[in-house]
Amino acid sequence: MTIRLRRCREPLPNTRSLWMKTDRPLRVEPLELEVAQPLPDVCARHGRPEVSRSEVRACFYDTDLHPRFHHSAFVRDLVKTLKSLRRVGLNPVSTIVVGEWPVCDRCVRTARRYRWLARSLMLLMAANLVAVVIVSVASIDPLIAPLVLTLFPGSLLGLVAFFFLIGKGAQRVTYRPIYDERFAFVQAHAGFRAAIEQDPRYRPPLDEELNAP
Repeated sequence: MTIRLRRCREPLPNTRSLWMKTDRPLRVEPLELEVAQPLPDVCARHGRPEVSRSEVRACFYDTDLHPRFHHSAFVRDLVKTLKSLRRVGLNPVSTIVVGEWPVCDRCVRTARRYRWLARSLMLLMAANLVAVVIVSVASIDPLIAPLVLTLFPGSLLGLVAFFFLIGKGAQRVTYRPIYDERFAFVQAHAGFRAAIEQDPRYRPPLDEELNAP
């Protein structure tokens, strides 16, 4: 479904690292956008009653597929790099969208589960690093090689998995690529769509309302 957007009226805080320069310049104007319409008290992912609101900051990337794509191609590029030993090419952030989205009890439980998995993965990688140090100091040669292989590239892949789990835990809505800065296309539950369509309080604002001072 379509959600109305507008340019942020104030610069977003803590975005300097997201707008970092890369070897490949942006092919589009960088944008900071915000949700421009009220959202119903219904979870967009599950269609269940809202238990709280969550501030969501979604990044879109200038990729070969689309200049405002909803996923970075970092993981794909990393896999290609590990195979060919070439340098990783990072996709620059082209668009940031912020908004407060309703979340349900199921969203809260899922987020907690992903955070637990991410922490467990970090503890496992830390334990592996400690094991490498102990084995190296103790000169236990048969164990050094497998532990080092587990540390690298194992920990590198584990770090990618960690950020993936953190992102999944924070995900409240699934966006699609942005073609027009006035609109976002989201994957939403039928109950969320019906709440917007049936209640005039949640109608998307007109262009003249968006541009009003």
